[in-house]
Amino acid sequence: MFKKLSDMFGRRPCLAIFVLVLILTSSFVYADDTAKKTVRVGWFESPFNFLDRFGRRNGYAYEYQQKIAAYTGWTYEYVTDSWPKLFEMLKTGQIDLMSDISYTKERAEKMLFSSLPMGVETYYLYISINDNDISIEDPSTLNGKTIGVNKNSIQHKFLLKWLAENKIDAKVIELSGPESSSRTMLKVGTIDAFATIDAYGDEHAYIPLFKIGQSEFFFSVNKNRPDLLKELNVAMNKIQDENRFYNRQLYEQF
Repeated sequence: MFKKLSDMFGRRPCLAIFVLVLILTSSFVYADDTAKKTVRVGWFESPFNFLDRFGRRNGYAYEYQQKIAAYTGWTYEYVTDSWPKLFEMLKTGQIDLMSDISYTKERAEKMLFSSLPMGVETYYLYISINDNDISIEDPSTLNGKTIGVNKNSIQHKFLLKWLAENKIDAKVIELSGPESSSRTMLKVGTIDAFATIDAYGDEHAYIPLFKIGQSEFFFSVNKNRPDLLKELNVAMNKIQDENRFYNRQLYEQF
């Protein structure tokens, strides 16, 4: 290539070298650009993922993912569904990445977890603000009631343990719909309580009555994408090195 450039530019070798550098630099930029990965991300209705009044994506997980993309160069393709359905899609490889998943040994056999947590969340039993039958002073008022909880969620495990410890006999049903569905079920009385995270719903419509547990939550990656996990871990460690309070600040924001 250099000989051809020399022939083209005659006695101006410096100009030939300059053009060659430009060509090689452009090639590297193009290669880097085409190497960017498109990551299929689960988008579920919650304080972690929501649309603001202008229709723009927002939320705890969304902001965290954008911060990660600044280090990895990832482009996101959002796949919208309920948390339980996206959880299954992550296991089957229909999506690559999902937020807000607590670690268990059973889950670790089917998916990969980030080395650092996204944060810590607390789980409560919520009731409608209009419910006068269930008392915070007497957990036994839950006897005979119907309690909803997301299917395959860590809240389900905490709920069953809490009910057993308090000797409460309630009907527990697992739900697969979006957050708006559980709110409607509480409002119309299809369920009497709902077990979920502490940032649930509308504070003027639903009351967090009983604390049932707490755990760290993570980003999780499809088991066949260890390449994404490696880049994710590097990015999250850099974020924490820059600001060790990042998770707390983000959680308080949303």
